[in-house]
Amino acid sequence: MEVAMELFVLVGLLVLISGLLAVIAGTVWWPLPSQVVDHDDLVREIWPAGWPHEAPERPFSVIEARHALRRHRPCNPDRCARKAAASRTLRAAGYAESDRE
Repeated sequence: MEVAMELFVLVGLLVLISGLLAVIAGTVWWPLPSQVVDHDDLVREIWPAGWPHEAPERPFSVIEARHALRRHRPCNPDRCARKAAASRTLRAAGYAESDRE
């Protein structure tokens, strides 16, 4: 009976130590997410390739400007030239900023 109890304690200690080693290894080698300082950085990281934030090569039409504003809704117009150009196009066409569908 005494041998069985010692074996049970030994197995329990081995399981406990293995679990602790797994937790330590997981915290050391698991990649931590990078800290996002600005929401615009997050937006830039998730949009797929071909999602330009640069100003368009030619002026937007009204329909293109509306599509650009929808796609760049989370962007800051001070940092996203495409959203700023779309806003200017709609203002020039007589649409107020509050005129959203």
